Amino acid sequence: MVAEAVAAGLDVVDQYVREDYSDYEVPGLHAHELETRTFNSVSDTETPRGILALVRIPTISLSRFTESEWVLVGDDISDPGNAGTMIRSAEAAGATAVVFSGATVDPWSPKVVRASAGAVFHVPVVQVETLHDVKEMGVRLLGTTSHVAIGAAQPVSLYSADVSGCIGLVVGNEAHGLNPDAPIDTWVTIPHAGRSESLNVAMAGTVAVMHIAQARQAR
Repeated sequence: MVAEAVAAGLDVVDQYVREDYSDYEVPGLHAHELETRTFNSVSDTETPRGILALVRIPTISLSRFTESEWVLVGDDISDPGNAGTMIRSAEAAGATAVVFSGATVDPWSPKVVRASAGAVFHVPVVQVETLHDVKEMGVRLLGTTSHVAIGAAQPVSLYSADVSGCIGLVVGNEAHGLNPDAPIDTWVTIPHAGRSESLNVAMAGTVAVMHIAQARQAR
């Protein structure tokens, strides 16, 4: 993870290594060696790798997207593992950015960063207050749902939906999904044959972004 941060050009402020660690250090930056018990006590994992780095969070300001760009949007995502996996999948699919709205977990928390497998260092991650803010960036929102109807709206299959132009694929809270009153332009669903009512939010996001990437490339 430290190597990924360096490769992405982030500003590594400081690094700390456990006394028995010798695998990797940031070149040109002094490493503070810590006794094993001290090192383990300041790490937030039960079995730390042996290196810690203090990295400055990059300042990312995106106010508008172009017609050729698309984003993955997470609204009220509460689980850091899901948030990190979404970032990882979006980066793998070539999304322009990942936008988190509402009461979403901090995308720079250690658990999210680890779950992203370093992808958070390579794709812009933006936080906004509401989905209305995302629309104001010029994004047409495709909202995911497992329901057969959202009020008067009839969701369409993701695989037949129009994914051209500047779009945002929106996934919602793990327990409640997206609010039916959310400012969604088109509701989409992922058809599945099994007995499960819905997919895990990170899994649904992964399936959707991979399809969008393939469909847009085919066009």
